[in-house]
Formats: sequence, C-alpha cells, structure tokens
Amino acid sequence: MSEEEIEINAAYAELQNLRAELAALHNWADRVLDNENTDRQYIAEHLSTACGVLAFGGPMPRRPYDDIDEF
Repeated sequence: MSEEEIEINAAYAELQNLRAELAALHNWADRVLDNENTDRQYIAEHLSTACGVLAFGGPMPRRPYDDIDEF
C-alpha cells in the first residue's frame, strides 16, 4: 500500500468517526429536547461546544442529561 493510499484510508476513517460522533450528538439532542423539563440553554451551550470540538478535533465533552433515567 502506498503512502498516498494510507493517507486516504486514514482520512476516510477520520471522516467516518466524525460522522458517527455527529450522528450520536444529533440523536442525543433529539432525545433530550423532547423532554419539556430540560434546560434548553444548557443543551444549546453543549451543542455549540461539541460542534467546536468536532470542527477542531478534540475530546468530546461529557453530555448533560446523558442518563435516560434522569428524566
């Protein structure tokens, strides 16, 4: 495998991971925003932070309201 193919495969894997993180973030937001008792400002701040992390590459912050039983 050439160096170029290795780089392409690494970029593809990174894109797949990014897509998975974004899908998980979307699913989480859909779930928590369905509850009328969630703090929408808190959720919006988390979404903004998470989008910045996804854009610049870093560890995803812990999600508020991540436990389904918390509702």
